[in-house]
Amino acid sequence: MKSELEKIFFRLSIVVVSFCSLIIISCSQGKNPIERLTANPDTITAGQTTTISWKVNGASKVILSSVSSVIDTSVVVAPAHTTTYILKAITSSGRSFIQKLKVTVLADTVMALASIDPSKPGNAVPPGFLGFSHEWGQAQLLMGNPLIGVNDIYRQLLSNLMAYGGGPLSIRIGGKTTDKTLEPAYGVVRSFAQLYQDFEKQGQGLNFILGVNLGAYNIYRATNQVRAYVGGMPKGSIQAIEIGNEPDAYSTIGYRRTNYRFDNYLAEFHTFTQTILKQVPDCPLFMGPSDAGFAGVPSVASAQVTDFGNQKDLKKMLAQESSVIGIVSQHAFTGKSSYGGGSPESGFLLRPNSSTENPKLSIPYVAIARAAKKSYRITEMNSLMYSGEPGISDAFEAALWMTDILFEYARNGVAGINLHTNNWNDINGWDINGAFLFNVPQNQYSTAKTVRPPIGMRFSENYELKRILPVYYGMLLFSQATAHHARLLPVTLKTSVNIKTWATLDPKTGKVNVVIINKDKSALGDVTLKVPGYSSGTVIRMVAPSYKAQQGITIDGQTFDGSKDGKPVGKKCSETVYGRNGVFQISIGPASAFLLTLSKE
Repeated sequence: MKSELEKIFFRLSIVVVSFCSLIIISCSQGKNPIERLTANPDTITAGQTTTISWKVNGASKVILSSVSSVIDTSVVVAPAHTTTYILKAITSSGRSFIQKLKVTVLADTVMALASIDPSKPGNAVPPGFLGFSHEWGQAQLLMGNPLIGVNDIYRQLLSNLMAYGGGPLSIRIGGKTTDKTLEPAYGVVRSFAQLYQDFEKQGQGLNFILGVNLGAYNIYRATNQVRAYVGGMPKGSIQAIEIGNEPDAYSTIGYRRTNYRFDNYLAEFHTFTQTILKQVPDCPLFMGPSDAGFAGVPSVASAQVTDFGNQKDLKKMLAQESSVIGIVSQHAFTGKSSYGGGSPESGFLLRPNSSTENPKLSIPYVAIARAAKKSYRITEMNSLMYSGEPGISDAFEAALWMTDILFEYARNGVAGINLHTNNWNDINGWDINGAFLFNVPQNQYSTAKTVRPPIGMRFSENYELKRILPVYYGMLLFSQATAHHARLLPVTLKTSVNIKTWATLDPKTGKVNVVIINKDKSALGDVTLKVPGYSSGTVIRMVAPSYKAQQGITIDGQTFDGSKDGKPVGKKCSETVYGRNGVFQISIGPASAFLLTLSKE
């Protein structure tokens, strides 16, 4: 047996070893890596934002509660009520440290109460709802000539819109250049064919609508144009052939006599389509009437109000020409720019009527087309005709308007829209009414001479992204909110301010998407949402410094400012929210929007 002294020494050695081990463990774990956690400001009103900033040294991972991801050392949040945020720093050894921060939200204002019924899904957003419209020549310029080099940035921007399963995207080539086109040059559709094939390889679809010249009333030329299209495009890539462009304006712009009426157009449509069908095997179906405006609305500033293309006219057209018509088409701009005789002011697109007037006018025409089992599409649409208005068409208000009017058209049964967008035009130079602008190589311009480039145009060695305009952000938010051809849900909205609410049900995930668009220039506060059966969700926001802003726009925490390749810049950042008995409260600032995606878990 060990002596008592040996036992004492043995016990002391265990204590010493244990103590040293604790020291070693403590040293290896290190001190708290969180040096600072602040909010500026730390007290806000609901609808305002605050920037949470931190300084962390020696951590392998940083997590902030209620935020999906952290960007660098700060994040902007908009809590609807007083919230305690918890910052967790995890060291390389796996030890976690936390620090808490309280953001006080003062007594808030509930600006709107929206109730959504997920059990009653309505119309689905059709495949190919989103699309673009380009002028002849400008289209080839945007896409790139495959013999010289294609525009990969343009392709990426199209892919962004189809990333949520809403394809195929519709590309319409037409506009005022359609009725100025001559005999087709060899390879006139080469750019389109290459674009179609590129997206086929990626598993994403495209459909093309190609216009032929009716204004010149040269049937031989129009037939040759269709022959060139069909012969140069992959089978199945052409959705429809558009016969002319805006015949309701023909008498005004000098293509026809002043007594030109819809019956005259209908007779020409019949002659052209029948001749083309006889001469061109495998010719796709046709599209028309593609009027510049709804009957009773002047098509151009100098035009008189007529009933050209009214409901009776459309019924007659479909009764006579149903067998050759694939798409019933209409053009619709929200207003006129100052160049076209209008007098729009900043904030014009925030007015309620700016996003509801034309969609309401489309309702009876949609019904007539559906009765004839035809789709009805707005194939040329944008904010202000005559190439837009600086400070309006290229400002953030256009993004909010874009999302809202897309939902309005979808609810009313329109099969889709084609946003008219080009790189430049002969009015404003750069096409501020469009979605994206590029610096282009000189050799690409030489193959697509339509209008002269803007003064001071700098031709680049390769395609360069010059600018993403606000309407593109609005289209992107809509594409996320209507993922997988989502079905629209009924919404009951109570509000005294200029707020819109839209909701959809994603058939693939079962999630509910709720879009709130605050088009009020100054009102801010909370929106209370009632969505039975749903308990949690994520919020992404589309915001800008103001509704007048032309840069600094972000969606989901990302921006296209500074993008080189058409992909958004920055990390995605969403907020996590929890409901109580299906009731959610979310704050929103003036002239902004958010998308709430709800789950049942």
